[in-house]
Amino acid sequence: MIVDFIRVHLKAGKGGGGGFSFARYRNKLVGNGGDGGKGGDIIFKVNLNLYDLSKFKYRRKFVAQDGERGSSSLKKGKDAPPLFIDVPLGTLIKDTQGRIVADLASSSATFLAVRGGKPGKGNYKRKSAEEGKEGQQRELILDYRIPSDIAILGFPNVGKTSLLNSLSGKEFKVGDWPFTTVHCQWGVWEYKFRQFTILDTPPLKKKLTSGEGEDFLKHLFRVKLILIVTDNFKDGKKEVEAVRERVVKFDSRYKDKKFFYLLNKIDKINRDFKMRGFLPISAKKGWGIDKLKERLYEALSAN
Repeated sequence: MIVDFIRVHLKAGKGGGGGFSFARYRNKLVGNGGDGGKGGDIIFKVNLNLYDLSKFKYRRKFVAQDGERGSSSLKKGKDAPPLFIDVPLGTLIKDTQGRIVADLASSSATFLAVRGGKPGKGNYKRKSAEEGKEGQQRELILDYRIPSDIAILGFPNVGKTSLLNSLSGKEFKVGDWPFTTVHCQWGVWEYKFRQFTILDTPPLKKKLTSGEGEDFLKHLFRVKLILIVTDNFKDGKKEVEAVRERVVKFDSRYKDKKFFYLLNKIDKINRDFKMRGFLPISAKKGWGIDKLKERLYEALSAN
């Protein structure tokens, strides 16, 4: 199961205190304590080897090191190193009000979440040494959104996973019963020397019970193209429009994404079956898949 939502508590390091020491100079005691070191920052960075937030299930509090105290002979304390926290590509970082403060959407993305405390001054040329400042603290929400180019949606048992297999060349679990896909899964489609990621989502329920949600739809956030699949030869248009309406209701920003309507399982009728506004395919037999690939490639290349 994909872990895609975690709350973490962060505490940056405290600044090192200033040194408090004296040396005799011309028969006088003169302060010569050095300044402290800066407290450690906490920085999020992308790790391409992570695919969800499961690493945070048993550790949600992170504390950076404190800066080193200054010492005699004007020796400055060492700055504490930053604490780097790895997250998967596609992670949104939000404050506790749900506002996005960072979107780690590229492999080189980083985010300075909390700053280490400023160091204290030593007692050089002053009567006393200063203590270092406390580092920043905050709670943040990590909201992982699977980075993918294409998403496949539909009601139960319409052949979504068979379509993913047909495009990606892999063999994900397929069955002639509803709800075979219980979690999001994805595959890579290679075409004309390019790679595209395809996301297969759990089936939408035709009727939602009170309080029930479809939170997996949040993973359409980064998707460029949505394939809505139906095998309803009579009321296919009504069915795909119901799916699209559900998607846009979940997040109104999704209305601007590209949608393709696919009529699957035409092998149950005949190869030449057509329905206006739909691309007829048979994921099982491979019918219409080459034409679909070309259409998908053209649409994605236009972005």
